[in-house]
Amino acid sequence: MIYALRRRAGSTRQTLVEFGGKRQLQAATVSGENTFSVVAADAAHDWVRRGSEHETGLYVDGVKIRYAAPQA
Repeated sequence: MIYALRRRAGSTRQTLVEFGGKRQLQAATVSGENTFSVVAADAAHDWVRRGSEHETGLYVDGVKIRYAAPQA
């Protein structure tokens, strides 16, 4: 799993996103609409813990960061 901060062109707003691997990350950067900055898992967990915007399967369960189980 690769976590990255996404910033849209012309914006300062950042959203944490996740990719399954390098190929997904590379494919997402092709359009040039978004800029991605890869972050470590610990930084991604802190981002979610602070309640910052994200589009990931991470969530806070008490004091722990967990990954949501896939939907069937």
